Amino acid sequence: MEWQISAAFNELREAETGYLTALATELGGELSASRPKSQGDTELVRTLKTMRVYKRKTERGLFSREAMLEGVRLVLDQGQKIKPTARELGLNYKTLGRYVALKRNSINIDNKQFGYSKVHKRILNDEQEQMLADYLIQANRIYYGLTKIELRTLTFEFVKINNIPTPTSWKKNQMASKDWVYQFFNRHPEFSLRTPEPTSLARMTSFNKHNVGLFYDNLEELIQKYQFTPDRIYTCDETGVTTVQKPTKMIAEKGVKRVGTAVSQEKGCLVTVCGTINAMGGFIPPFCIFPRVNTQPLWEEVLPIGSKAEGHAKASGWMTGDNFLNYLKHIHKYARPSKELPVLLLLDNHASHVSLAVINYCKENDIVRLSFPPHCSHELQPLDQTVYGPLKTFFNAAADKWMRNPSNAGQVMTIHNIPILIAEAFPKAFTPTNIIAGFESTGIQPLNRERIPEHRYLPSYVSDRPEPAESAMEPQQPEPSCSTHTPDESTAIISPHVIRPFAKAAPRSKTSKKKVTSQVLTLIPVKRLLEESAAAKSKNKAEKSQPRCKKSIFPVNTQNHESESDSETSDPNMELDDSDSDLLPSDLEPQEREDGEIENPTAQQLDEGDYVLVKFDSKKISKYYIGKVERVESADNTVDCMFLKRKPTKEGQFLFAFPEHLDASEVSVEDILCKLAPPTSGGTMRTGDIFTFQSSFINSFQFPIM
Repeated sequence: MEWQISAAFNELREAETGYLTALATELGGELSASRPKSQGDTELVRTLKTMRVYKRKTERGLFSREAMLEGVRLVLDQGQKIKPTARELGLNYKTLGRYVALKRNSINIDNKQFGYSKVHKRILNDEQEQMLADYLIQANRIYYGLTKIELRTLTFEFVKINNIPTPTSWKKNQMASKDWVYQFFNRHPEFSLRTPEPTSLARMTSFNKHNVGLFYDNLEELIQKYQFTPDRIYTCDETGVTTVQKPTKMIAEKGVKRVGTAVSQEKGCLVTVCGTINAMGGFIPPFCIFPRVNTQPLWEEVLPIGSKAEGHAKASGWMTGDNFLNYLKHIHKYARPSKELPVLLLLDNHASHVSLAVINYCKENDIVRLSFPPHCSHELQPLDQTVYGPLKTFFNAAADKWMRNPSNAGQVMTIHNIPILIAEAFPKAFTPTNIIAGFESTGIQPLNRERIPEHRYLPSYVSDRPEPAESAMEPQQPEPSCSTHTPDESTAIISPHVIRPFAKAAPRSKTSKKKVTSQVLTLIPVKRLLEESAAAKSKNKAEKSQPRCKKSIFPVNTQNHESESDSETSDPNMELDDSDSDLLPSDLEPQEREDGEIENPTAQQLDEGDYVLVKFDSKKISKYYIGKVERVESADNTVDCMFLKRKPTKEGQFLFAFPEHLDASEVSVEDILCKLAPPTSGGTMRTGDIFTFQSSFINSFQFPIM
């Protein structure tokens, strides 16, 4: 039994030794591999000089510098006893006696360090760590912060390139240890691990001092020109709420891996809520867009008093140009602008906000509109700053309350419940305090260009590049800081900025695209540009709507046409096959018939809207189709046609209609056998799309028409 206990104890000791060895390596310490195993665990623990967390268990050795110097003075100058003096000042009498002896031996103790000193030997001094801290702050402010692994790697490169002694574990792992990172955080409490908010490059690029300065210039000019008072400065914006809420925090048991709560469905229905506020702290009742073509009167009754509920033909729930025009009418109803007292409306550059109809309405109804710079509303929009955040919080809380209500157990939340939740959350978020704070935080009212801190513009540093016409020199990187870690002042420390430079975009390339900035949307030049843009879009849309297929959907054997034309020109007396004898006279030259039909027409004889009979040759057979001319290309001698399909009828009747999936093709004029007389259609809705061709050419045609 004794040997079994001894063997088990030895196994336990070896396992503990291996664990402590790994721990020492991780912490930056190092175990002696040559120590005798019989020395026990005391020497093993003594090698672990660095502990991550150590809390004092006693107050031994804690005293102030002033008390110690006062005790030495009382003993030496006034001749007091050491023990009573130490008891009176709360000092250890042996420590006081030691400093009294040093003073008697003419040793200066005024600048001497008192108390216990830290045993742990730091790898970087205060100045070197401050260089790393400054780099981390700068990287975080330009939205290119470092992770823990990247910090450990950068620190190792920093000490390596500056020839600073490092532990063996750092060299083995090629990075700093975890313990050093924890101690670094303890020495610099301004840092913590945070989950960053995803920010697009468009926001980082657009939010810069130049764009924001243009907005403040326009705002100041409009305020001085129209003498806008705070009650006539409005801003509007949209936000979305869904039937799937973001759950609020709830009480749960510790140690449980997953804590869940009930939501109505996986993906909810979106409802757009449009809010409007002014700088006096007032607001206009919300304008809600539901994902329905038609809305219900009950929704407006449930929403806050004066609210408007609207749908759209697309039924998407998103803001459209038609919805925004009605939204402006809703704003005009409560703001009551006039020529004597116009109102200023601040908003973003969404496509639905800058339509020509919207600008004309604002021009006619004394609404002066100023747009924010693109992708800058997250910093300049008062609603986003202090209003919509509380609105989402109160809305989610109300949705959670509805889902946890026992009477709603097992029910799915729909858009019919959203008006009730908006009515509960809206008054709590749209308070005068929140609204006024939003205008103040953005520097709009009162006007304050310096309200936004300088470091908020730092993310644009990455894309802050010179124009192609300007100097092609790259912006200089931050100059490396210089420090020393030895008494030799000539030894300069290489800064982390040099080891790991900050991200920087390449120089701009020349582009003809015009940049969009903050602008007064009711000015005549802006209106003229929109009119030109709208005309160009309508022209492009009209061109795209016309069918044009570069590659025919039917296989056309052009080689047969070429060989036939060559044979005709080379041998005019060649005998013809009986099957082609009826078509030969029409192949030679255009012939106009009595009913206006033209056999083998030229491109000049064809117009848009004409109906033609087209021949398509394949390897084995030829097929014939009737098509409607959509476009004539005289230069290419080609025609774009939209083809009809023959309907099954009795013999002798030629009824045609356009198929459900339209067939469009580009054909050669040489393949057109005849320009047909215009067809007739039925007089009812059912027969209005069916065409009848009273054509002598078709009646005498010997081949079937598809």
